[in-house]
Amino acid sequence: MTPAEAGSASMPTVHLEDVEIAYDVYESTAPEPDPAAETIVLICGCGGPAAGWFAIVPALTAANYRVVTFDHRGMAPSSSPPAPYAVADLVADTLGLCDHLGLQRATFVGHSMGGWVAETIAIRHPDRVRAAAFLGSCNVATAWEKAITTVERDLARLDYDLPPLFFATETLRYLSNSELQQDAVVDGWLELIGDMPAWPNPGRLGQYEACLAWSLDTARTQAWPTIRVPCLVLAFEHDIDSPPRRAREAAESIPGARYTQIPGASHLAPFTHPAAVVDALLDFLTSVRNTTPPVA
Repeated sequence: MTPAEAGSASMPTVHLEDVEIAYDVYESTAPEPDPAAETIVLICGCGGPAAGWFAIVPALTAANYRVVTFDHRGMAPSSSPPAPYAVADLVADTLGLCDHLGLQRATFVGHSMGGWVAETIAIRHPDRVRAAAFLGSCNVATAWEKAITTVERDLARLDYDLPPLFFATETLRYLSNSELQQDAVVDGWLELIGDMPAWPNPGRLGQYEACLAWSLDTARTQAWPTIRVPCLVLAFEHDIDSPPRRAREAAESIPGARYTQIPGASHLAPFTHPAAVVDALLDFLTSVRNTTPPVA
């Protein structure tokens, strides 16, 4: 089953303490699959559906990896417990799913908010981590990130019946300025997401509360030097949430971390530049595939 097909099909679920998490597992599609293929857990960003990894999963399974995707609490078909949520809740959900699948150790790859989940697992649960990759996520929060997340949280609190086009433009603002000036690019995105149903509460409010609390936490970056698992900090040239300069500074604070930047890409790079993202991931994973990270 392809990721696109999975997104429209009935996904299996696991019942955790206070939430149902929907997930999919994709086995290796390499010509000679390895029954013991390493597992990569892909972790979505805020408001991102698991099906959004559609351009990433096939390349990883073709490279002889087993891949797990899932929808966070607050994103259907997973359930939406009452808000607020915290990154710690998303970490517990992720590890609970891994326990359900019998995964004692895996590689965790997170985009945006998902990167914060992967980062927290690397810090607090290094024994569960083969390697970790933080995509457009590892940085001291910018003034822009804090301001726009406050706006998003406050709008979710008000729970207005906003038009679908508003939610589409929320996504489009993460394209680069050059892309936003191209009518064909904007029209193409609007054709895909311009009339999607609004993201309802309590999931919308719950995830934005988690994002805002993380962005305002100034102490969390002090844990970067304690990370002892192989890490990739993947930055995107035109990312306004996780600017390359700040991502590079974060990588320099993580012992042995690799820093890679994708030129021409924005915060939406997993969608707009999937081949470059996959190349960076596979290059990193190849470098650590035959190593065993220390257990703290």
